[in-house]
Amino acid sequence: MLVSVTMLLNSIGYNETPITVNEKMKKAGGFQGAFFIPSVLPYVWRNCDYRDMQPCETFPAPIAQIDAAVAAGKPVILQVDWNNQVGIQTHFVLVKEKQGDDYVIYDTYKYIGDSQHREVLLTKRYKYNGATLKNEISAVLWFDSFNTAPPVLPKVPLPADKYVLYAVEDDLALHAVPSVGYIWKRVAMDTELICLEPKTTAQVKLGVNGQWVPVQDPDGDQGYVPAWHVSDVKGQPATTSTTAQTPDSGGPLKVFLCHSSSDKPMARELYQRLAVKKNIDPWLGENKLLPGVDWNREIIQAIKK
Repeated sequence: MLVSVTMLLNSIGYNETPITVNEKMKKAGGFQGAFFIPSVLPYVWRNCDYRDMQPCETFPAPIAQIDAAVAAGKPVILQVDWNNQVGIQTHFVLVKEKQGDDYVIYDTYKYIGDSQHREVLLTKRYKYNGATLKNEISAVLWFDSFNTAPPVLPKVPLPADKYVLYAVEDDLALHAVPSVGYIWKRVAMDTELICLEPKTTAQVKLGVNGQWVPVQDPDGDQGYVPAWHVSDVKGQPATTSTTAQTPDSGGPLKVFLCHSSSDKPMARELYQRLAVKKNIDPWLGENKLLPGVDWNREIIQAIKK
């Protein structure tokens, strides 16, 4: 994945090599052992916005969604099976464009006859599961990117009365405008943010969807954060109104994590990230299923909840 990510970064305007990406990711905590953690990318490369990884080993790949993303100019990395051994032999490729019923790809593996002038089609090279896109793609990594110049914002002086807010979500985006738009950067949960407007103005916004608060982060970067993802008490949600609840119970949002064996490390990472949130109750089999219980019954009950 490292080389595919390097190609992706260079396609959106950066100038990186696998060596520089590896070093920067290690410095930012972007590895869990040998496991590459793509959610760390926005912390290092602000114009690269990692959205999600969608496994599709046991069902057809979402071709229509991939087509739409590629047509919109969004970077997409695909996981494929690179040989005919039993199980998915994981390999990652970057989509260049759609061509007929296939994808032209940038491939880190080089084969006899490959050259910069020869296009590589996914299903002509990787064809161990029926040679169709819906079967050859076993996972999709979704990204977004921002290639246009951000708005130029005047530096706002810090208020005399320091009002401190804290990020209550990991990967909280610092936006250039008070809306879902250009993202300056992302900050970790519990990052201290100095509010740039009067305390009385900001307080009534906390926990309210659609409201934005101007802030300055510890690096001195200024921008806007969604008011429903910040709090003036560290480690606590903004208000009870920000706590995601299920329609029937009024409790925390329950998230059932379903994954393939090859995606277990990513599922564990996601579980750990969700488990620290006070408004989410994640469910992962290895953390919830005890020895001796009826696993099928427990899983069905968890899904029903």
